[in-house]
Amino acid sequence: MRSRSLLIPLTLALLVPAAAARADGDDENPHVWRPRTKSVAVFKNGLGFFMREGEVELRDGWAAADAVPPATFGTLAIYSHDEGQEVDVVGSGPGEIVEFDGVDAADDDATRRRRLEGYQNLEVELVYERHDRELRASGELVSVGPEFAILERSDGTHAVPISGITRLQLLGLPLRVHVAADGKKDSARKKATLGMAYLRKGITWIPEYSLKVIDDEHAELVLRGTVVNEAEDIIHGRVSLVVGVPHFAHSSYLSPIAVGQTIRAIGSAVAPAALRGQIMNRAAIASNAFQADQFAHGGGGDGGVVEQPAGGASGDPSAAAGNVPVESNAAGTDYTVYTIEDLTIRRGEKAIVTLFKATIRYDHIYRWTPPGALEHFLVLKNDTDTAWTTGPCVAISGSHPLGEDLIRYTPKGGRCEYQVTTAVNVAHEATEREVDRKLKAHSIHRDLHLDLVTLEGEVRLKNFEKRPVRVVITKQVAGRPTSATDEGKTSIDPTQLQLTKRHGAVRWSIDVGPGESKVLRYRYERYVPSS
Repeated sequence: MRSRSLLIPLTLALLVPAAAARADGDDENPHVWRPRTKSVAVFKNGLGFFMREGEVELRDGWAAADAVPPATFGTLAIYSHDEGQEVDVVGSGPGEIVEFDGVDAADDDATRRRRLEGYQNLEVELVYERHDRELRASGELVSVGPEFAILERSDGTHAVPISGITRLQLLGLPLRVHVAADGKKDSARKKATLGMAYLRKGITWIPEYSLKVIDDEHAELVLRGTVVNEAEDIIHGRVSLVVGVPHFAHSSYLSPIAVGQTIRAIGSAVAPAALRGQIMNRAAIASNAFQADQFAHGGGGDGGVVEQPAGGASGDPSAAAGNVPVESNAAGTDYTVYTIEDLTIRRGEKAIVTLFKATIRYDHIYRWTPPGALEHFLVLKNDTDTAWTTGPCVAISGSHPLGEDLIRYTPKGGRCEYQVTTAVNVAHEATEREVDRKLKAHSIHRDLHLDLVTLEGEVRLKNFEKRPVRVVITKQVAGRPTSATDEGKTSIDPTQLQLTKRHGAVRWSIDVGPGESKVLRYRYERYVPSS
């Protein structure tokens, strides 16, 4: 009874410093580095480049952190922002361990007390000797007194005699960072501002456009980005949505220092399977692989189509991005970056942000590859100060939808074509007939002869629209084109040059006025076996 009565006031006395510290609200250890996410560059393939930053007090040049991010191989970097300081050692493991054996650390109470004071308010495990027995105790180190270290545990408070401690292990802080000053380990300063940069999976963005027709020449184009965050919390961070995906050669592998983290931590960095199936497998949207054709090639655009009538407002290109700045970096001319300066989006959340709104010019073009249907396209001219990334777009005229199609990657000053519908107000017809035949014009051998046949074709058009239309016609022919009216351009497929397999095309780009009819003629030669 006497020993118990002495233990009660002793324990109360030991708890006084811990209670006073909690009352002051100082329950965070200054030697723990808690970097905050400052900026994130988000790519459309499910990867994000995170940059964190935070100040920490160093203990003998060391600081600890509570997480190793699931960084992809070759992308994790930890560095100091302060001049004259350098991060020279980064370690990862179960937690820092100190052995008071005279080798790792001095075997005296002053050293034990100094090390313990550096771990206050952290979870630790202490190995100590008492009555010739080795004991273990773990919990939050809430106080370090002259003789006892106080651990707070779920089952109560535990006092460990400092003189008996043989081993100290820090729990739950697997990352250790050492900062050297002026290249010397023993001249480290007491404070440092450290940064961490790494690439990881689990965050993506999906572009979506809307196109609203204003008049016969102008439309309003709006780009919105949906950010899907399954990676980590972003609180008041600078989020950059990147148009274009850099080459990451080892994005399928984790950084070696991150290997060994719990499966739960790694799994949380990957978006749900349903999301991956819908977004990341859409190669066109993820990589800008499909680009609007900027040349007057067959099946592509026509150089004259993008010329607009004189006059008419084209919007203010300098205001195209609204409140979202567009960045251009050295050596990064293949990328366009939309930056939101202050965005909060926690893990598991989604956010839609408007990236730009601009008034653009547009024109009409009709494309026909007989015997297929004649299709109506809008030609969108990019007069804004930024490239357009690949993304789906819905077009609206008044209160009626015109259609939904994919806007392909379009550089500044370029143009893309947006398919609207099958044209019904431009009548079209194509016919062919044989006009000449040279019997046995070529002999392959004594018993096999080929005739040279000349065919003539006609393409008829009539415009029932109330406005002129530009029609691009590409007529494929099973032979070598020889002539075409109305400045038609002929071409031959260089991969099909055998006499009986020659293949070519005739292409026109013409204007047809309201109510006007056009008849286009062409000729081509082909070899056929003699009957």
